[in-house]
Amino acid sequence: MKSLEEQAGDKLARDSKLLSVFDYEEAAKLSLSEEVRNYIYRGTESESTLRRNEEAFSRYLLRRRVLHGIVSVKTEASYFDGRIRSEIPFFPSSINVSPLYPNALLDILRLSKKYYFPIFVSHLALGPSLEIPKLPSLVPQDFPLLWQIYFETNNKDRILKDVSRAKEWGYKGITITVDTEQNVKLGYEVPKQLMSESFLAVTPKEIREVRERTSLPLIVKGLMTPEDSELAVESGADGVVVSNHGGRTLDEGEATIEALPKIAKHLKGKRATRRTEIFVDGGIRKGTSILKALALGARGCLIGRPIFWGLAVNRAEGASNVIQILRSELTRAAILCGVKDTSRVSGKILVKC
Repeated sequence: MKSLEEQAGDKLARDSKLLSVFDYEEAAKLSLSEEVRNYIYRGTESESTLRRNEEAFSRYLLRRRVLHGIVSVKTEASYFDGRIRSEIPFFPSSINVSPLYPNALLDILRLSKKYYFPIFVSHLALGPSLEIPKLPSLVPQDFPLLWQIYFETNNKDRILKDVSRAKEWGYKGITITVDTEQNVKLGYEVPKQLMSESFLAVTPKEIREVRERTSLPLIVKGLMTPEDSELAVESGADGVVVSNHGGRTLDEGEATIEALPKIAKHLKGKRATRRTEIFVDGGIRKGTSILKALALGARGCLIGRPIFWGLAVNRAEGASNVIQILRSELTRAAILCGVKDTSRVSGKILVKC
């Protein structure tokens, strides 16, 4: 048996070879049980939406710029009139794997010791010893922790009551998930760990009810059309997340990066909705993809699977390494495209092919 020093040396040597999110994706497969691999890696039915989420980024090419003299890039972002800030325009999304990996949420929250960016957490991600009211105490004071709500058929009254106290507990925003009414489906079946969950078909009524109970920024996640996005804002949302649940609900659907520019154009084209903060998730594996999403109208990107892959490979440093990889790739691409501030990316840096 190898000594602890030898094991540490092997670990350092392995991690030094993981230079991209794709490297972490492959390495994580070797670290996870078959049950967890299926839960994290698979999509609905034929998995066409899952594949399209990632592949659709290749339909946009970046325009190389020179003669601009840019040597550094400003990556800070500010949302909802400064009420939520971030040092980079991408951040961890909620990963609901508590039945399979009880400490995932705790590991993600430890990122708050290194970075200042929003972290989305949901009650579905809680292990047995964690409670929604206590999570803000696990991160630095004033850290932008956002509570992501999943309405179920038996929890609506309790959720609405708790929303009224979320600000008091220390949350900086509320997110409502609206695209799980038919539950997650992996391949051709609902994963057994979610069979007991019965999600509510969310309507504008629920959005209005949450809006009435909190002054915190309100985000609606799971929107893929301009008309749904406008309806969410009309019902009280301050922000939207363009998301198809990682290709885990509807097969043969649009990629989020395909839906994003249509939603952004629609919301920004109307006075009543033009101040809406627009976020996107799905298929983001490279810093160049983040830059493309920003150019297409997103103000920030949520990162789900890559963060988990980092944790699976190295619980102590893997997620942080993934963030650093994406940050470095984003900064490099921005400089090469003549972008000095990622909060002011123009669609002119893209060519559609």
